[in-house]
Amino acid sequence: MAKLSAFSRDRNRVSQGEEIEVGPEGNTFFITTRGFTPAYRDTLYALRLAEARELNRSVRAGAGFYAPDTLPPSNDDLCQGKALAQECVLGVKGLEGDDGEDLTVDAFRDMLSSGDYPALVTLSLMAAGRVGAEREEQAKASEGN
Repeated sequence: MAKLSAFSRDRNRVSQGEEIEVGPEGNTFFITTRGFTPAYRDTLYALRLAEARELNRSVRAGAGFYAPDTLPPSNDDLCQGKALAQECVLGVKGLEGDDGEDLTVDAFRDMLSSGDYPALVTLSLMAAGRVGAEREEQAKASEGN
């Protein structure tokens, strides 16, 4: 039987952020991020609404209209990247650019907002979704050792 605690999050970690390791084995880095806070959800909705309005300006007669929840996937991905950059991502560690220099958090946020790095958006979404989860179990396990 499922336990309710498996579906809860540590609210302090969600709002204040947590460092989460992301990426495939052997090629990982860390994102310090908040979870999906109300501010993130509100920002995402506002970005989707603005994107839908912009797309609707170019709609031809007889065509359907876009709503915030019916955006084309690439437009929705762009909105998610921008919302993550604005509301969630607090830091990045262990990720370097092709020039060998460590990536700054501002450069990482710019990448998320650009729409040119869908893999980074996906990893950031995964990290934000993991904030505050499973950590309580890990803490309890380490207390036992």
